[in-house]
Amino acid sequence: MTRKEAAIWTALSFVLILPLVPLGCNEGPGKAKETPVQKAERLLLKGDAASLQEARLALQEALKADPQAAETHFFLGTVYMREAKNEESRDKSEETYSLAMAKLEKALELYGQTGVPVELYKQFVDVCYERASLPKRFHTERDLKLGVGPWEVKAMEKAIKTVEEGRARFPNDLAFSAEKGQALQKELAALKTLYAENVQRAWSTRPGGYIPPEEYKKVH
Repeated sequence: MTRKEAAIWTALSFVLILPLVPLGCNEGPGKAKETPVQKAERLLLKGDAASLQEARLALQEALKADPQAAETHFFLGTVYMREAKNEESRDKSEETYSLAMAKLEKALELYGQTGVPVELYKQFVDVCYERASLPKRFHTERDLKLGVGPWEVKAMEKAIKTVEEGRARFPNDLAFSAEKGQALQKELAALKTLYAENVQRAWSTRPGGYIPPEEYKKVH
């Protein structure tokens, strides 16, 4: 091969290879830029507080750009759920669980009637159950009933409703079995009993003596 032929071959090789090189990529050779959801997935595997905070901030920024992104709401709800588990105060845990439930509900709404990931249903059942179970986490068995209020009852009712919806969509998935629904119904009944006792106790300590809630509703 002459020097002239070698030069021509080198030039042609450069032209052929150039289109294969990604332009404007700052994540290393041959790698596309990480999306906020991909970043959240990676950080969720770490699970420490700093990683969860970084994932939450990335997803919150992504929602500013696209508020209707169902997957982003899904992952942000998952991050809030993880953070709620790590909270040391009940008030802060309640607040963070509420954010998680809101984001997961929004994801269910945005996915619509088709294409809803089964994991989203499972995640929503879990977050509702954990929200309803906060009294067990922050109260001793002796004063458990003092921690049960209307929000615990509502959260468990949402968990049961979601199990029923999940069974209709994914009939072969054991996460939505009839047995699972029955177990949650029993826990709901127990929560309602504790809540009723709590209401009765609160009314009995009012000045002027005990007035049943039913009687109060008639005159107010």
